Amino acid sequence: MSKKRIDRNLLIGLIIILFNAYWIWDNLYLLYQYNYSGLLWLFMYPEWTLILNSVLGLLGIIIGIRLTFHKLTLKKGIISSVLLIVLGELIQFVIMI
Repeated sequence: MSKKRIDRNLLIGLIIILFNAYWIWDNLYLLYQYNYSGLLWLFMYPEWTLILNSVLGLLGIIIGIRLTFHKLTLKKGIISSVLLIVLGELIQFVIMI
């Protein structure tokens, strides 16, 4: 009986895709709540930061897909995905100051 080895690029690519899909959903859901709910918010992010983070999440999904199909090396895929996430969070942090 031989064990199949799980491809690391496939596993990490799927993790990156799922994380960025959640990030997009979270930002777009917050944008929807700001505009169409009757809730009063104590603090609101500007709409452009939510849209920008969604675009960065879309780029992260593209990176994850390229990593899954071996079009990108593992090191470059992880570094570029982490840099996109750090950039998005840094923009939101600077807006809060």
